[in-house]
Amino acid sequence: MTRTCWNPIVTILWLCALATVRCSAQTSIGASVVLDPQDVTVIVGERQSFFAKVRGMLSQDARLNLTTDHTDLVEIFPTSIVVSPGDGGFIDRVYEIVLLGLSPGQFDVDANVLPTGLIDDAAAFIRVTVANSQPIILISSVIGWIYFAAWTVSFWPQMIVNYRRQSVVGLSFDFLTLNLVGHSVYAAFNCALFWSGFIEQEYLDRNPRGLNPVLANDVAFSIHATIATLLTVTQCFIYERGEQKVSRIAWGIITVFIVVIIVAGVLVGTATFHWLDFLYVLSYIKLSVTLIKYVPQAVLNFRRKSTVGWSIENVLLDFTGGMLSMLQMLLNGYNYDDWASIFGDPTKFGLGLFSVMFDILFMVQHYVLYRNRANEKTLQEDSSTTTTTATASTTAQSNKTLLRVQFGPQDTTIIVGQTKNVTLRLHGSLSEPVTVNFTQTNATNDNAYVQVTPNTIAFTPPPSNFIDRSERVSLRGLRAGIFDLLAHLSPSSALVDQSQAFVRVTVAKSWSLISVSSVIGWTYFLAWTWSFWPQIWENRTRASVVGLSFDYLALNLLGHTMYAAFNCALFWNGSVQAEYLRRNPRGLIPVLANDVAFSLHAVFATGLIIVQCFFYERGQQKVSYTARAIMTVFALVVMISGVLVATGTYLWLDFFYNLSYIKLAVTLVKYVPQAVLNYRRKSTIGWSIGNVLLDFTGGSFSMLQMLVNGYNYDDWDSIFGDGAKFGLGLFSVLFDVLFIVQHYILYRNSNYIELRGENYPGPGSVTTAPRQNIST
Repeated sequence: MTRTCWNPIVTILWLCALATVRCSAQTSIGASVVLDPQDVTVIVGERQSFFAKVRGMLSQDARLNLTTDHTDLVEIFPTSIVVSPGDGGFIDRVYEIVLLGLSPGQFDVDANVLPTGLIDDAAAFIRVTVANSQPIILISSVIGWIYFAAWTVSFWPQMIVNYRRQSVVGLSFDFLTLNLVGHSVYAAFNCALFWSGFIEQEYLDRNPRGLNPVLANDVAFSIHATIATLLTVTQCFIYERGEQKVSRIAWGIITVFIVVIIVAGVLVGTATFHWLDFLYVLSYIKLSVTLIKYVPQAVLNFRRKSTVGWSIENVLLDFTGGMLSMLQMLLNGYNYDDWASIFGDPTKFGLGLFSVMFDILFMVQHYVLYRNRANEKTLQEDSSTTTTTATASTTAQSNKTLLRVQFGPQDTTIIVGQTKNVTLRLHGSLSEPVTVNFTQTNATNDNAYVQVTPNTIAFTPPPSNFIDRSERVSLRGLRAGIFDLLAHLSPSSALVDQSQAFVRVTVAKSWSLISVSSVIGWTYFLAWTWSFWPQIWENRTRASVVGLSFDYLALNLLGHTMYAAFNCALFWNGSVQAEYLRRNPRGLIPVLANDVAFSLHAVFATGLIIVQCFFYERGQQKVSYTARAIMTVFALVVMISGVLVATGTYLWLDFFYNLSYIKLAVTLVKYVPQAVLNYRRKSTIGWSIGNVLLDFTGGSFSMLQMLVNGYNYDDWDSIFGDGAKFGLGLFSVLFDVLFIVQHYILYRNSNYIELRGENYPGPGSVTTAPRQNIST
């Protein structure tokens, strides 16, 4: 009983003692000054404001002096402010201070209070960045998002290659294991420094004026990289892997890393190390892995004299990310006159260059040294049917009903002046001699796309009257174009199956342009994919969706939902695919895996933004009657199409085509409400310019890819003959240009107003709270 009463008494006395200490502290320093925001960017020759906010009890006048060691980089107006106590000695005032950029650089501006001890000035500093150009800042930001997206998606092509081949032969297990270790320790470093308040405080204690170096995108990337690498490792247990295993050298290296981690952990346990030092050890392991992880894959390619099984798209995306990362460093070095961050401590730049050099090696292996290895493998597999065993012939004869003429592969790309082989196979019952000749669609004898060797092939029936014979056909590119090479059997017969007697041939002017087009394609895919997230981030940062059009959101969700339904059906549904191929006998399914991934991601991201609208401040905004009417019309179209399918009037393919038309219609109208809202508010606050810049990048690169392909394949009709795709891309880009003009020209000043009470002050911030009078 005594113990029960004693504990509350001690607790109360302890709290009273703390309160006394706190009160005593407030009597000595009763006011505090904060410079807000603490990060300011100024353009050379332009002015930028920040605020000194003084609050608390003040007994006498004090002088606030603003100083910097870099007076040649910036001018401060005013350099000194007299702070006087208010009524009753309490002060709550905001003073505006202006910076004039003189020369590029990065430095701190400090506010010192005289006499000392009157005002707490521990937070009276700002980090100032003086830049040469605002457009370069925007370009650097776009480049940053693109290389982040490129590196993020670079893991998936390898998984797709493994899935399609049902094999991981050709993928180095040493590379995979080292990559998993590297990304795991990197994820641990990022997560601890981002989420652990204890470790973050330890970092800030060592760097009093620093910022946490780990951002949300670093955490997302590292976790995604670990998961993606782990999925690839999982594929190694499921798919064909040959005799490959992790080498003893790789196990030895990993063992060394594990020992280092254990020793660092013991040092933390004995209080010799801090947790921050432990995390730094993990980051050094990540850097070490980056230096060596590509070596096993390069050696494996060299030993096999082939890159089959190693995704070149992975390499191209990694190369794109590395090059853009270094480009961003160089742009920032020029813009902020901060070359020391690159060449003074070349670790980051050097590691980026090191990775890029390995990417170049892989591209040389794939496109130069071992370029024909994949094709030779395919030809060997195709020609393996030339000689069949008696058992196979007997089995085939039991099922023979047709004579089949087949080409393999059915898609091929040739460069003008070069030669490519395809395989023609005749399989089935043959009782009389036949001849196969070839024609090219959209071409005449005097204007052929390729030279076919031989022109004709004669087949003689074997004694068993069952033939299974393959012949190689050489195609030499003469002029650029896209066409079908058709095989015709003479004499013809109703019992001949020629459904696969064609090859889709693309004759290109340059392999380099094909590679450039591929990189451009992945770039705009990534730009469009990531264009949703700046808006989500801005909503979260502001805790508000005021300024974001609900009409635009509703239409966008509808459009992407229709697009996802179309893609998923045509990619996964066998009956819909069969109907499409029946209508397009020589066609390919127009929906690829990245189309499905993009559309599903778009629906998810747009849905996430809509969820934010229910949680964050949204003012009086709601979906307009006009938008509801448009969506009602679209809903009726979907319902009527469904009824037509149910009654047998429509096929499911027609139903999904209607969904795609709704998507196109939505694209034409969805941006209008946002543009009108910006015009009415005379502001773009709440509408993410990052979203617009990424969408503009994606649209521009999409049209650029069309133009590159049009030139490379001499296929301008696909652009200007049917201008729907090009026109829609141009239409979206024009709206992006309008938004850029609104943000940076028409309503530029209104986008840089700071209102008191904003939780996230700085450029682009806004609050819906009523504006209060600010004492100065």
